[in-house]
Order: sequence, then C-alpha cells, then structure tokens
Amino acid sequence: MADKHPNATDPDGRLVVFDAGSRLHLAYRRPWLLDHIDVIMGTIARPDHRVLDPVPGRERFYRQHIEPNRWLRVVVDFSGEPAWVVTVVVQDNDPRG
Repeated sequence: MADKHPNATDPDGRLVVFDAGSRLHLAYRRPWLLDHIDVIMGTIARPDHRVLDPVPGRERFYRQHIEPNRWLRVVVDFSGEPAWVVTVVVQDNDPRG
C-alpha cells in the first residue's frame, strides 16, 4: 500500500512511492542516499528538470544538488500504480545539456 511508504506527487499529479524495492536497491548500490529520502521525494514533487528515460514507462527527475555542479537524478517507473522509485544517482554533468 502506498501509505506505508514515503511518497510524493509529481507535477502531473501522479503518486510515486519509495517502496521496499527502492530501499533495497539503494541499500545495495548507494546506501548513503537512504539518509536523504526526503530530498529524493522532493525532487519528484518539485524537479528542476525532467526527461523521459530510455526505458519505456520511466521518467527521470532532476534537482540541482547541494554541492555546486552536482545533480540528483531520480528514475521513476510509471508502468504500474502507484509509480515507484527505480534508482537514485548523484551526477556531475548538467542534464539540461
């Protein structure tokens, strides 16, 4: 159920959850980001930039990170309801090109 997990509503009004799979993925790949779930969900709710992901049914939400020239990228899968966070990455390159 969506109410058991942190969630956010994207600018298009779609519910996105940070579920057990999201948590497990980050715990394995980038555990330090688990301390920043509020920032992750805030990126979905109020992105600085967004683009479609190369994988159909997914979208990338970006927010300029606290550190200069770094961006938080949150990939969300919209193929089911509610949508869910697939992965989160901090990147150095500006996604706007």
